[in-house]
Amino acid sequence: MNLIEIFSLSVSSYITAILSATVGLAGGTLLLSFMGLYMPISTVIPLHAANQFVSNFWRCYLLRTNIRRDFFWAFISGSILGVILSTFTLKYFLKLENLSIFVALLIFYTLFKPKKMPNIVVFQKGFFVVGIVIGFCGMFLGATGLILGSFFVRKDMTKNEVVATQGAMQTFNHLLKVLGFLFLGFNYVPWLLLLFFMTISAVLGTTLGVKILKKLPEVWFRHFFNAILFISACKIVWDYFVINFFRIY
Repeated sequence: MNLIEIFSLSVSSYITAILSATVGLAGGTLLLSFMGLYMPISTVIPLHAANQFVSNFWRCYLLRTNIRRDFFWAFISGSILGVILSTFTLKYFLKLENLSIFVALLIFYTLFKPKKMPNIVVFQKGFFVVGIVIGFCGMFLGATGLILGSFFVRKDMTKNEVVATQGAMQTFNHLLKVLGFLFLGFNYVPWLLLLFFMTISAVLGTTLGVKILKKLPEVWFRHFFNAILFISACKIVWDYFVINFFRIY
C-alpha cells in the first residue's frame, strides 16, 4: 500500500478507536467499512482482527478493574468453541451469507422490545452461548461488536463495566480470529507496516476515548450507546436490501 493509504487507514483507526473506547461499540464496524475501500474483504477481516485485538486489549487494560470477570470467563469458553466451528466451516464448507440482517433484527428487538416480550439479559452461563455465537460469526462478519453490544443494553452495569467487559471479550475473540486466519493460511507479513501504524493509532485513540468515557455522565452514555446501536442497525438493513436489489436487477 502507498503512504497515503496507510495514513488514511491509520487516521481511521485512531478515530474509530476513540468511538469504541468512549461508547464501547461501532468503532470496529466503522473501521471495517473504511478498510473495505482499500482492499478485498478476504484481506480486510484478518487485518481488522489484528488491529482490533490491540485496540481492545489496550482498552480493557486501561479499564481492567471494571471488567466483569464472571461474564468474561463464561464468554471466552464459548468463544473458543465458536471460532473452532467457524474456522472449519470456512475451510471445508461453503461460506455463510446474509448473517448481517439477523444482527439488525437482534438490535431492533433489544431496543424496541414490547413490554410483554422477554428481555435479552444474560448472565454468567448465558455468556457461554453468546461466546459461541460471537466466535462463530466473527470469522464471517469481521466486526461483531454490535451483536455483543445487544447483550449490554442493561441497567445492572456501570458504563465503565460495559466498555471494559466488552473490550475484554472482544480482545480474546479477536486473538482467536487471528489464530484462526493463520491456520487458514493468511500471511500477515506483507501487511506488518500498515498494522504497525494502525495499531499505534488505535492505542492513542483508545487512550483518549477512555479519558472521555470517565468524564461522560452515565445517562449520556446510555443514550449514546442505544443511539449508535439503532443507527448501526438501520445502516445494516439499508445496505442489505440495497445490495440485494442491485443483485436482482
